[in-house]
Amino acid sequence: MLSRLPFLPKTIRSQVIMAFSACFLFMAIMITVNYGNFHRLTGAMQFFELSGDINNTITEMRRYEKDYFLSREAFSYEENLTFTNRLTMTLSREKANLIDAIGDQNYKRFLRYVGEYTLLMEELRKTPWNEGCCLELQSKIRRMSQDLLLFADQLVSTERREVNRRLQRMVPLPVINLGILILLLVFVVFFITDVIIRPLARITRESEQIAQGGYLRITPFGKPGNEIHRLISAVNHMMGELESRQEQLVQSRKIAAVGTLTSGIAHELNNPINNISLILESLVEDGMTMGRSERLRLFQEAMAQTDRASETVKNLLEFSRASHPKMENISIEEIVDKTVRLVKNELHLHNIKFSKKSADGIPTMSVDRSGIQQVLLNLFINSIQAMPKGGELKVLTRLSDSLQEVRIDVEDTGEGIPADQLNNIFDPFFTTKKEGEGTGLGLSVSYSIIKKHGGRIEVKSTLGQGTRFSIYLPTGIKNEW
Repeated sequence: MLSRLPFLPKTIRSQVIMAFSACFLFMAIMITVNYGNFHRLTGAMQFFELSGDINNTITEMRRYEKDYFLSREAFSYEENLTFTNRLTMTLSREKANLIDAIGDQNYKRFLRYVGEYTLLMEELRKTPWNEGCCLELQSKIRRMSQDLLLFADQLVSTERREVNRRLQRMVPLPVINLGILILLLVFVVFFITDVIIRPLARITRESEQIAQGGYLRITPFGKPGNEIHRLISAVNHMMGELESRQEQLVQSRKIAAVGTLTSGIAHELNNPINNISLILESLVEDGMTMGRSERLRLFQEAMAQTDRASETVKNLLEFSRASHPKMENISIEEIVDKTVRLVKNELHLHNIKFSKKSADGIPTMSVDRSGIQQVLLNLFINSIQAMPKGGELKVLTRLSDSLQEVRIDVEDTGEGIPADQLNNIFDPFFTTKKEGEGTGLGLSVSYSIIKKHGGRIEVKSTLGQGTRFSIYLPTGIKNEW
């Protein structure tokens, strides 16, 4: 992976700066190279124009030279001399460029030709018209001017080839630069994807477990000390704190449930205590006159009432005791029975008829007994509170249609839940109860517990007819605590 290259700095900020700096550096190099090429091409074009100017100047020199040979007019000589001086000035002014183009030796020879040509024309002007030596002198001048013209033509031709060569070299450069730039941008995109986007996507994907009630830690990756590594450490620390707060929340809900059940629990304990008191009172008053068998029957009844009270206290302590989740093989029906015992008097006090049905073939499951009991108790209490004038509470346990899950239906004939609130009932602190009757945490805690078991909760409700909560627990539960 690109992020593991040894030469990369640790922090993502430094890596991104380095990647974009590489892009800017390459662009600066391309601009510099292109500027140099265009600068050289501009120089070649200017020298090409200079060569053309020299060629035109020599052509004009020869034109007035021929006119002077034919007419011997002073005007033709003066014009010839003007263009000759212009050529000399051009050669002097552009000395450096000409030496770069044709070399020092050729430049000196060119300059010597011009000087000799000027001397020959001056000598011709001083020579009488009718003397025969003029023909030989004119012949020398023609050869000299022809050499100058050939030299100028060669200069023009050379510069034309140089311009064409530079243009041919520059034509593919934009395509090459574009190709390299695209490759560099692709590298930067892959680099950013590998260093930033992919790690963030992984963190997002694994962090979704938090919303589902799971607190699995994200395996740290990347170079220690960079932003992603620190972010993962912070997220893992946050999940540890959330898990701790979740346990505290579950315990607080247990305490709240115990508070809700206080009257029922008090009644459940008061009955056996009263019975024991009556038995003891009978033994104290009539024990001496009772037969042995009658006293034994009263003692056995007292022990039974003691066991009844002890069982109630045991169930209450078992439910409310703070403990870490403990997975154990247990029957779901047994958990249902123990939970029902906690609300038995509440059901009686609210005139609610309870029924339970369990299908055959349901296997024992590895679950957290306290957690599942907490879920069922929350649902039972909600159902009881939804039926203030009495009703019916049903619990049905069976295998789901796929046979891969155990389904527990808790159905009541209460007031029901409005359709527009069904999507929010598992949100923390959301409640449909009146102020002071609920915290809005029971279903949220229940949802989290079932999610940790790898299961799910579904709800169907009709306003005024009742509500059914369906708990699905996979038979092959994975421990996600």
